[in-house]
Amino acid sequence: GHMAAIDGFTGTVYIDPDEETMKAMTEKREEDRRQKTLLEELKGKENVTLSGQKINVYANIGNLSDVGAVLKNDAGGIGLFRSEFLYLESEDFPTEEQQFQVYKQVAENMAGKKVIIRTLDIGADKQVDYFGLDKEENPALGYRAIRICLTRPEIFKTQLRALYRASAYGQIAIMFPMIISVKEVKQIKVIIEEVKE
Repeated sequence: GHMAAIDGFTGTVYIDPDEETMKAMTEKREEDRRQKTLLEELKGKENVTLSGQKINVYANIGNLSDVGAVLKNDAGGIGLFRSEFLYLESEDFPTEEQQFQVYKQVAENMAGKKVIIRTLDIGADKQVDYFGLDKEENPALGYRAIRICLTRPEIFKTQLRALYRASAYGQIAIMFPMIISVKEVKQIKVIIEEVKE
């Protein structure tokens, strides 16, 4: 048999590592443990720079199951909830009620802490078959995110209604992705007013 050592940071596997490699791996592991201990000591403390400036340290999530880690690690809120994962993990368009239940639960679990939810960001690297999107040469700059929402307002309005309903249960803010013009902002505002009626 052979001995193997795996560097979990780089994914490198060392077969029959020499003494120097083992020493380096041990030092890396010990440094990681020191860092984790330090982070544990910071939980529950105010986030303030050395100059006294208060800062918000928020977490990013992709779905409801990530909230536990956010709370465990004492994040000040959620800085980015990637709502497109509700679409990516579904075989059809999520209903208003399905979205509302997820957003509501996240807001309630965060107990008054800010939750910033990004509206649908499909396109580019995140494709969903049931959207029926054409392939693009450079999708990162093309028909994606807010442009899909603006040309398919029924999808956008469903999500906005769910978000506004859920906002009664916590401090929800909405982020609109990939905006490239003032015209898009104006279109968003018109749709928001329609949803609020």
